Amino acid sequence: MKKTSLPLLLMISALVTACVASSEEGDDQEDEDVGSSEDSLRVTSSFVARGTGYYPDSSPLEGGFVDRRGAPLRTLQQFLAGKASYVSVAMDTNAFRYGQHLRIKELEAKYGRSIDFRVVDTGGAFRGKGRTRIDICTANAKASRDATINGRLNIDVLDGPSSGSSSGASSSGASSSGASSSGGSSSGASSSGASSSGASSSGASSSGASGGRACANDGQCNPGNDGSGLICTASRCVPGCRTNAQCPGSKRCVSGQCS
Repeated sequence: MKKTSLPLLLMISALVTACVASSEEGDDQEDEDVGSSEDSLRVTSSFVARGTGYYPDSSPLEGGFVDRRGAPLRTLQQFLAGKASYVSVAMDTNAFRYGQHLRIKELEAKYGRSIDFRVVDTGGAFRGKGRTRIDICTANAKASRDATINGRLNIDVLDGPSSGSSSGASSSGASSSGASSSGGSSSGASSSGASSSGASSSGASSSGASGGRACANDGQCNPGNDGSGLICTASRCVPGCRTNAQCPGSKRCVSGQCS
């Protein structure tokens, strides 16, 4: 009886050992999967840009309360308070896709935490600027003048899925109006297309809009690195300006006209 039970016990022991080893291997694999998920966003490139700040406002200069696809602007202060999942920034539309994740080293150092910046906005002043300019959405005018924001910024580009692109912005009615491409993307440097929010109310845009080429926002009237002295009104490019960036050469925007 004892002679036959010993091999049986050895077999059971071997099976138990194999099961435990398999379980531990599975746990190790699960840990690897979790690790790869946490590291899913990685730095793919870096660049340096001059920063400016803007804020949600109905004025022609700031351009409104939504980004270029009609989604509500998210401010830096909302993110820091845990009320937003990312911070809206505006750049040249040719620089990155909508929703691109960025990391701004100076601001993360200032606040001592990781901050998810996403390229969801634009403006006429950014046309042709590539990655040399970035406009950061803040809570108000005072916050937009922050010295760190309005300085030289070292920025990392992160890969990974862009949840900002699925935020429902595209379903907003704003996406079919001039407002969607204006975004609120303009601090003094970025008079995005104030296209819907201020186009009709600006004194500069009161002239007849029938003669210019078709447009959806101010940026389409000001291609290249220099302004053309035109703004988008009633879907047409007409003479006028909202910011100095829309005026050619050394001219400045005075009372809605470049002079």
